[in-house]
Amino acid sequence: FTAIDGGAVYHFPQSESSAANAATHPDNGRLMSDVSHRRTWAGLALAILAVSWSAILVRWAEAAPALVIAFYRMFWSSLLFAGTGLLKGGGLRLRSPLTTRQKWIVAGAGILLALHFATWIGSLKFTTVAHSLTLYATQPIFALLFGPFLLDERGDLRAMLAAGMAMVGVAVIAGLDVDVASPDQLFGDLLALSSAVFMTLYLFAARAMRAAIDLHRYLVRVYGGAAALLLLMVLLAGEPLVDYPPDTHLMMLLLALVPTGIGHSLLNWAARRLEAYKVNMTNLGEPVVASALAALFFAEFPGVWFYPGAALILAGIAITLRR
Repeated sequence: FTAIDGGAVYHFPQSESSAANAATHPDNGRLMSDVSHRRTWAGLALAILAVSWSAILVRWAEAAPALVIAFYRMFWSSLLFAGTGLLKGGGLRLRSPLTTRQKWIVAGAGILLALHFATWIGSLKFTTVAHSLTLYATQPIFALLFGPFLLDERGDLRAMLAAGMAMVGVAVIAGLDVDVASPDQLFGDLLALSSAVFMTLYLFAARAMRAAIDLHRYLVRVYGGAAALLLLMVLLAGEPLVDYPPDTHLMMLLLALVPTGIGHSLLNWAARRLEAYKVNMTNLGEPVVASALAALFFAEFPGVWFYPGAALILAGIAITLRR
């Protein structure tokens, strides 16, 4: 099991019928395997391209505050998943009722996801796309650090060394590549790191619920809960909900349709065909693609210390996820 930017991902082995067909007709099996493999990697490439537009769309929706953008992303996403669930004919009711503890876990997951989007989208108001996404990419490291305490899962020596390497990279970016005359950038970097922590804890909740509720119904409830909390935060902050230019509303809708609807759906689809860690590894391409898009559209280039810091972070995550 793994999860990516709010979308729970499951990995399923090859079905018995497919395996039997490949065994009976080995040439056909190899041909189907090659075609399926190419389709899977093509789908992954499209997924990374889709999720990489998230930061760009947030910037183009700059007329709206971070909380409002986060609310609309979750609001439209919850409607999208609820609508597709109803169209599929399966409905949204649970096959078996949740226990009180499980209900609290689902509610907590919605809260954590709301805080994740509020802090990550907020970080883009203060720091660069490259900084925000690279620091957010440290979530597997936080999972490694928190795992022994919350999931009773411990990494080996190699994993711990990898975590140390990534933390050095975070220190390089947050310390040496920050404009010391701009406390706003440091604040944005801290928001990005906070979003990684919230996402890590959200994934822990998703892991705890994987056997209790199917993916689609789980996401509808979590996205809906996150949208409700973000709506409350927007109202408490006194921010208007609809008084924004039409193009800003369009960008917030596209955040739900493209990074979530296309990107996260394809990541889930690919994880049913590849080992989960390969999907996680591929997702590390998001900071690279998004940084390239930011340079193209915003002429936003990170400072010189960003590159060694990012290299250390990505190398550490790669070692952590390597089997």
